Parts: sequence; structure tokens; C-alpha cells
Amino acid sequence: MKQKRSQRWRSFKALCDSMIDSDPDNDPWDMKDSPQNYTAALALMYRLTRKKAYADKALELMDRISTDLSRYGDPDHQSFYFMGLTYDWLYGYAGMTPSRRNRYHRKMKILSDKFWRGWDRTASGTDSDANLLTGNLHLTFGAALYGDYDDAVTMLDRAWTGWVRGYYVDHGTSNRDTVKAALGGVYFTGMAYFPSTDIVGISGYEMTLKSACGYDVNVKEKALKPFWKNIILSMIALTEPTRRRIADYGSWQDSNDLRNQPWLRRAMILSTYFAERAGYRRIAALGSGYAKRVNIGDYNDYFLEYFYARPDANISDPYRAHLPKIRFARSPDFLLFRDRWGTRARWGIFRGDGSIPMDQQAMDQGHFSLWRGDGYLTKGSRNYEALSHGDFFNTLSIENNCRVNGESCSGTAIFDSQKPARITRHRAVEKPILLAYAMLNADGQWNDSAHETNPVANVKSYRRHFVWWGDYAVIFDRLRTKTAGWSKYRLRALSEPQIDGDTVTQLSANGRYKLLQKTLEPESVVIEKVDERRLWRGVPDWVVNRSERHWQSVIDLPVSTHVNVLNVIQMGDADLENFDPLEHLSSRANSGVRIGDRVVCFARKERLRSAVRYTLHNTIKGMWHLVTDLKPGRYALYRNGKKIKELRVSKRDNTALFKTDEVLPKMTIRLRRL
Repeated sequence: MKQKRSQRWRSFKALCDSMIDSDPDNDPWDMKDSPQNYTAALALMYRLTRKKAYADKALELMDRISTDLSRYGDPDHQSFYFMGLTYDWLYGYAGMTPSRRNRYHRKMKILSDKFWRGWDRTASGTDSDANLLTGNLHLTFGAALYGDYDDAVTMLDRAWTGWVRGYYVDHGTSNRDTVKAALGGVYFTGMAYFPSTDIVGISGYEMTLKSACGYDVNVKEKALKPFWKNIILSMIALTEPTRRRIADYGSWQDSNDLRNQPWLRRAMILSTYFAERAGYRRIAALGSGYAKRVNIGDYNDYFLEYFYARPDANISDPYRAHLPKIRFARSPDFLLFRDRWGTRARWGIFRGDGSIPMDQQAMDQGHFSLWRGDGYLTKGSRNYEALSHGDFFNTLSIENNCRVNGESCSGTAIFDSQKPARITRHRAVEKPILLAYAMLNADGQWNDSAHETNPVANVKSYRRHFVWWGDYAVIFDRLRTKTAGWSKYRLRALSEPQIDGDTVTQLSANGRYKLLQKTLEPESVVIEKVDERRLWRGVPDWVVNRSERHWQSVIDLPVSTHVNVLNVIQMGDADLENFDPLEHLSSRANSGVRIGDRVVCFARKERLRSAVRYTLHNTIKGMWHLVTDLKPGRYALYRNGKKIKELRVSKRDNTALFKTDEVLPKMTIRLRRL
């Protein structure tokens, strides 16, 4: 890049030159208050050019670094680990005198001690970015000082402790487990939040463990090997069809607009570098193609971009790579679906949690986002506490209707949950039809500890089934409580919805597309239209920005120990007025719907079954049926009493999928396990 005078080289050199020429009292880089953030860039520039001015400036900044952590709001977010890189890269430079080495050693020792004492005694232990960056600090310090000072081993031990155990005595999360928690590539604190800080810590750990310690994560911990590959695939899948925005699904930090999230370029550069090192060359080429194809603005982290970028990288267009249209990402659990990779795709996300509690995260309960053309029809609200609040998403907000010592402990059970909700069943079909199905299982996530302030003792189980079929979506909720509790079904809208009995109509923000939702169960519901500006009047802007406050349609569900909720959605252009042929499949055993040429049938009770029977009227040619909640095994399929084929049901999804072509006034379908 230097020899070719590439744009990255010119930007990196311009950064270093501006730091040399800057006025200490008026520098744009804030070197006066945070000199540690720039030493490594200057040291690297010296190694590339051998011009003493860069090394001298780097040492000048090293001399200025303060060990007074009270100066910083988030001291762990400062790039103190650059001190270790600078010490190593300028080790043989004439200006790195023995007295300077000793001074820098003392500074690094003081900083390592302070961070160690702080994290091991007082930190939350679940702040992923702080844990990762702190561990990276101990690691780079120890690696740089090793062989010169005995306490370098202590620093390396601290780094390894963070990797394998974490930095808090009781509730710490190890940095290795932080990576495991995002192994599917859908980062749990929000894709927009991830590249800002967490990725620096993860990449720093991996690079330094291998280069300085001889510990190759890809070889020693093979379970972590797919991490960077999956980050690339998830960023591609989460970029909206317009290529202008990315679904950050919960991060308060950033706008959806890619132009306001330019650090995603750094994330993709790092991901392609490490994915290729792990042997995923084809996926790395897709990452390079993504970074070239998507205009993601400008950013001044020229150091990391230059350090990790490969000018000769292979480039593949990710949108012509025949990637799967439906992708299930495990840990955290996300179902991502689209009908094409073009800019007019129908697209969306159904999400669980499936990972450890971390940072702003609490447990989600089956939120879904739906996109059509170039506009959202429904989505969640980004907020600081991410998935903590049930009324910020399209969820069943389960209220905490319990009593402790005779006093009410009411509140939203989502906020008080303690374990992950998992997507325990999923099915993806792309040919000959397009279908995405998932079931969120939130059983056992409720915090019912008697030692907690607000234990949630009321919820026995909660399941949410979600089916996406192009312009159709079906959502079936099954809630069971110990005592008669209550809950609310919420559908968020970006424009004011219209409510007519059991039907909600809402437009996309640009007014081009329409969504119709009809509640089939419970019958005769009352739907309330809620203005979120009023709903969240007491919520500060830093938790949820005012631009994220829109509208909701809210159904108060019956006060009961057994609640089933069945909603069907149809999407289309703004002139959509009525549902396609709609038939409610309601019986003692079944809850389901036929919409157009699609049929979905669920079990009314919370159990798998080995036989199913339902009847349809006025059938048409080419109807597809999805029957859920089946025991695994081989089944016989009967139509109007005649056996027509046998099907196999997998334990992964517990569903049967089949097609009927007969045009009949009445059709009875029966499935029986053989």
C-alpha cells in the first residue's frame, strides 16, 4: 500500500503528519488529554519510513501519558494497549533509552494494577467491551515487557484470567465466552455497537496471543474458529436491501444509516483479515466485496484500517454469491430471511437471545422486523438497555403479576428475566417455495429466585411460533402461568396505525407499503392505539432517542393461566385493502389459519402430537401446508380419507410440509404417525 501510494496509505500518513505538526493547545486529535491513543500509529509510521520525527513524537506522547484514571469517563475505552505496541516497535530506537524503558514499565505496571484491582473488585463483569479492552491491555503490556521485567508474567496471567474466567469474582463473563456468545455472527449488543470497541479487544487478543505468545486460537480453540467468518455473513445478511442501512437490532449507539456507522468498515477489514487467517478465503473475499460495494462513509481510525487491510485481497460481490436467502444464526439465536438479494427484497428478522447476559442485553422474547421494498413495515426501537424492555419491540409483553411478602412486584417480566430464550425449532425452505419457520422457547428464563428484589414467580412457559411466507407472516403465542396473569401483544408501527375491530392497518414510513394484521385468537379483542411519545414520556433520551418513538397497537389479553394468541399478517403495496382468502382453523386440538394458498396449523396445547386433523373449504390448486408441533418420525398423509403419501418429521423443527393441488369445496387433512 505504501509503494502504490494507496488511499489508505495517504490517509494514514496524513494522520501521522498532522499529529507531528499539531499545536498541543489546539490539536484535532485530542493528543493533549489522550496521548496514549496515538502512539502506536506514529511508531508504526516510523517502522515504515525510518523517519525519526515519527518516533520522537511517539515517545513524546508516551512521556505525557497519565496514570490518573479519574481523568477519563471510561478509562477502559482508552487505547492504553498502544503503549505496549509502541514500546515493542521502538525498542531498538536510539531515543528509547534505558531510563525511558524503566519509566514506561512503571506506567504500564501502575495501569495494569489499577485495572486489575478495579475489575476484580468493583466491576459488573458483564460489560463486554470493557472486559475485552482491559484484557487486551494486560496482554500487550505483558508481551512487550516480557524478558525485561519479572512482573510481565503477572500481566500475562491477568490477560489469561480474563480470557478463561473473566474479571469479576462472582458474576464475571470470560472473554472467551463473550466470543462464544456471538459465534453465530449476530453480535449480542448490536451490530452497530460491536465494531466500536468489542472488535478491537477480540482482534487484539487473537493477534497478540498468536504473534507474541504462540497461542493460535484457531488451532487451540477450534470452536471459536468460525467467529470472523460468521461476522462477515451476518453483516451481509443484516444489511437492508437498499444497501443504505444495517439492522443493528438494539444498539443505542448509532443510527441505522450506514453513512453514520463508518466504523463498520473497520469491522469488515478486521473480519476479512482474521477470516482469511482461519482459512475461510471465500468468505473473506465476500467481506472485501461488501466493503467495496457498500458506501459506509469515512472514519479516522486509519491506523487499524491500514494495519489490517490487504490491498491484494480477493474481492467477490456478496449479492451475486448465491448465499442462502434464509439463515439461522445460533448464539444468539436469529432467523434472517429474504426472498432475494436485490434491492427490492422482502426481508426480515425473527430473534431470540440464546446467549449469556452481557452488557446492555437482557432477554428477548421473539421480536420480529418486516421489510418490503425500500421501507420497514414494523421494527423494534433501538435503546440503551437493548432488549430489556418488552414495550420496545413486537413482543408478547408478559407482565409480572406476583406478590412478595404481601406486596405487589408488578412490572414487565422481560426486564426481570434471568436466562436466555432460545429458538429451539427452525426450518428453512427455499425451493420449490420460500418458507422460514422458528419457535422461540422461553421456558425457564423467568427470575423466580426468592432472593431477588422482583422475582417473577408467575410464568410457567412461553412459546412463540413465527412463520414467514413472503408477503404472509403468522405469529402464534402460547403462554402458561401459575396463577391468572395478564399480558399484552404489541405491534409497533412507524406511522400512525388504523384500527378496525380485530384488524390493524399500518403503512411503512415512506407510505409506499401496507401491512394488515388480523387477530384470530382470542376472539373479539379490543386493540388500543398507543402514542409512544406519551408511553415513554418518563424514559430519558439517552435510553431511547425521540426519533425512535412511534406508534403501537396493543391488545390486552385475557387474565388467565392459559393464553393463546394467533395473529396473521399480510403485506403489500399501499393500495392493499383486503386479505387474501382467510380461514380460521379452530378446533379443540388446533389453532391455525389458511391465507391465500398457504396453510399453517399449530397445536392448541403445549405438547407434541402424533396425529392431526383439520378441514379446509374452497381449496385451490397449489396450496402449501405447514403443520407444526409434531413428534419426530414417519407420518402417513390422508386427504378426505385417502392416503396419498408418507412424510418424515425431523426433531430439529417438528414440522410437516406438503402441497395439495385439488380444487374442492371441502378438504379434510389428516396426519398419523406410523
